[in-house]
Amino acid sequence: MDLPKIVAMYRLKNAGRWIDKSLEAASSICDSIVIVDNGSTDDTVKICESFPNVVEVRDQSSLAFDDTRDKNTLYKMALKENPDFTLTLDGDEILQVDSKDLLFEELTLLYPDIPVFEFEFFYMWDKPNQYRYDGSYSMEWFRRLLRISSQPSDLKFESTDYDGNGHCPHIPQKSNGWNNYVRSRMKIFHYGYYDEELRQQKYKFYNETQPSPHECDNYTHTISGDGVFSGPNGIKLRTLPEGQFIKDVR
Repeated sequence: MDLPKIVAMYRLKNAGRWIDKSLEAASSICDSIVIVDNGSTDDTVKICESFPNVVEVRDQSSLAFDDTRDKNTLYKMALKENPDFTLTLDGDEILQVDSKDLLFEELTLLYPDIPVFEFEFFYMWDKPNQYRYDGSYSMEWFRRLLRISSQPSDLKFESTDYDGNGHCPHIPQKSNGWNNYVRSRMKIFHYGYYDEELRQQKYKFYNETQPSPHECDNYTHTISGDGVFSGPNGIKLRTLPEGQFIKDVR
């Protein structure tokens, strides 16, 4: 049986800390990778171009931030590769180690007609095998994988109500199967909150850029176990079993 062709889509800016590990993991399941760079000043682009299956890196540093525009650009770039699926990832996200066997069994044998797949996110916290699992950090799932044959030819990402079309979903809002998805066994590890410095950066960014930060309790949960989005007993941490996590993170 031929394996389906997956094209990964990344929108990046200064993702040098994690992008090599992210691309390495994505390359285990993706035939091609397309990237929009929003003006990186670190070595992000150089790292991306070193991967042979990164087929296009588009520089959009001269353009104002627009999440919807960038995702539509990526989607068009991906479609040029004639994929069976598109997979949207961020530069601080790394697929679990044994992703290939899990995912391809689902795509080809278990759910050959399902148009959308959703993945559980683990928010890695302070240690390579440790993740936060309380409040809004527990049981977080996101739609990321789209079966192209199930979609109309004019599918696109729609505008949002946020400045710069922020919080645009990772698959188009009007995708066939938006509400007919399967939760994959494959996990995605998110390193955007890995250490205290990153968490403080997130806290500052969200409070400065989101139109109504008070609606999210001023994002207190990003830097502490306080607030309505944390668990009732504060921060709760869990550990991953040996063989599922990336050991040499920095």
